[in-house]
Amino acid sequence: MPIPPLYFIRHGQTDWNAQYRFQGRRDIPLNEKGKSEARRNGQRLAEIVPDPSDMALFCSPMTRTRQTLAGILEASGWQDLPWADSVVFDPRLVEITFGDWEGWTKQEIKKNDPENYKARAKDKWSACPPNGESYAELSERIRPWLHSLTGPTIVVAHGGDLAGLASDSGKCSSYGGAHARSAAKQDLLLDRNRGKLAMTLA
Repeated sequence: MPIPPLYFIRHGQTDWNAQYRFQGRRDIPLNEKGKSEARRNGQRLAEIVPDPSDMALFCSPMTRTRQTLAGILEASGWQDLPWADSVVFDPRLVEITFGDWEGWTKQEIKKNDPENYKARAKDKWSACPPNGESYAELSERIRPWLHSLTGPTIVVAHGGDLAGLASDSGKCSSYGGAHARSAAKQDLLLDRNRGKLAMTLA
């Protein structure tokens, strides 16, 4: 069954994003730049989708995605629509967990856990941090959610979730494709149509 049109918004910046720390399941809030990014995406989304009333609305239950959603709804002028109350905070959309690495920078991981660092460098898709989750496992987690969609959808989620969505399109089994091209971008608005992820907002 084809996947319906999907607008994917990655959460805005947090202080840990700015410090290049592995964030994962740590519930770090947006910083001021991240809140501004959320509002910008809300304005852009309203230009693309003038009336969202016939669309499903999903959000990861984590603080940074909830805050991003709030900024989107405010900037788009949708916060008072009954539709805004239809949001589903789906636990399947939480960020990938990096386990023992959460809170560390890449250099700290390289220093403190060199063997697992090297393993992940060789196979970022399948390698699993200690007490964490691999991108392959995340893809399996998010796939049932993706294939449960029955109509056009807006979702606010995480960079890891983006890798899972790209994988379902056959674009990311080697951690390449859409996720690799957009990994340097913090706030994203992407349009998934015809089985492909296309950047709507750079």
